[in-house]
Amino acid sequence: MSVNKAVVLENIPFTIDQTRVLREMRVSRLQSVDEIEEKPLAESIKKAIDKAYTLIHGKGVFKTYAVTGVKENMVSVEGADDLFTGGAMVKLLGNCDFATLMACTIGSDLETEVERLQGLDEIMDAYNLEMVGGWMADYMADRVDERIEREIVKLGYGRSMRYSPGYGDWSLEKQPAVLKFAEADRIGISLTDSNIMIPRKSVSAVIGWVGGEIA
Repeated sequence: MSVNKAVVLENIPFTIDQTRVLREMRVSRLQSVDEIEEKPLAESIKKAIDKAYTLIHGKGVFKTYAVTGVKENMVSVEGADDLFTGGAMVKLLGNCDFATLMACTIGSDLETEVERLQGLDEIMDAYNLEMVGGWMADYMADRVDERIEREIVKLGYGRSMRYSPGYGDWSLEKQPAVLKFAEADRIGISLTDSNIMIPRKSVSAVIGWVGGEIA
């Protein structure tokens, strides 16, 4: 069990789902790019998908901490008494033995290319590439989530939902501590002064370990 030891995931495999891309573009009636009647648009989207495969570099990291105490408005873990504050955190982690902090990213290459295309006034290509990459951070989060869940289940536990800073009453001001305790710098994630993650297409979250006994 990897308590207090960060697990780093490199080169997370991925597939770009055309239907999901179209949903990002608010095109709900089509299932594939080939169904688009406007051929220049269809070709631009296909080009964006092909390019995205070379620009997306999925990475993740997670680290698990033992829960050491629960108070009325706070859950404490080893080394951090004030990270999980608020009613949402007490509800999420109050019955947990462990909490796993995670972070993931698709890297910065895709957004750099979007900015380059915008600078060249290639607006349609930039927009389509942005839409292709727009949901991939959540895709990577799902893959890291699955890896964490396998460890949780293997050790006889159930799991909580995945919960990110800024949801409910878990303040976005906790983001620096979340990234610190997840060791997100190991996969190149940093923060702006307003607690926005860089690269932008990144996700951080916590998952609780509910009940069970370590075999």
